[in-house]
Amino acid sequence: MGRREEDFVRAIAAGRTWKEAADDAGLSEERAAAFLESVATFAGSVTAPMEFGLPKEGDGGSPGGGDNSATAASRQPYTEVVIYTDGASRGNPGPSGAGGVILTPDGETIEEFREHLGRTTNNVAEYEAVRIGLARALALGARRVTVRLDSELVSNQLSGRYKVKDTKLIDRYLKVEQLLSRLDSVRFETIPREKNARADRLAQTGARMVR
Repeated sequence: MGRREEDFVRAIAAGRTWKEAADDAGLSEERAAAFLESVATFAGSVTAPMEFGLPKEGDGGSPGGGDNSATAASRQPYTEVVIYTDGASRGNPGPSGAGGVILTPDGETIEEFREHLGRTTNNVAEYEAVRIGLARALALGARRVTVRLDSELVSNQLSGRYKVKDTKLIDRYLKVEQLLSRLDSVRFETIPREKNARADRLAQTGARMVR
């Protein structure tokens, strides 16, 4: 890792968005995006697109065996989507799940997802839900995304308002930032838990699933 890459990671950990961090460190957006991808790959030992939450060719199911609607990767691209995500941990740490719903801006359901994450914490599960949702949105052709979640911590960290202080979350943060680098625009909105009930049910179901 070079000096500029080190400065880039420090800026991200300090709460800067990946584009702001790239500018601070003197990295081009292309180089910064490539670095994010390499770090995310190393941190997660990614060996296949499926591990980023992207569907395998010809697979209509969600990552890790989750359920989706029949129109999941519909033949037409969805350039703008809204994603509701949630993470659940039964014990914190304990058996955990990620869930979410991808909608058109008009509120039409495109697909749902739920995934069992094994034993982890609630914050990790929240990050994983965002990661999976973004990856699936990209697979649908999305370029503009609004992410709605009830985790103030994760929402504000990804918006650059909070610093990422927990070292266990930095690799999760970098994985999400790598996906964000492929979008034209993204907005994170913190919503009340009662307005995120559908994603919560999917996350709870994911936590109860057995791999």
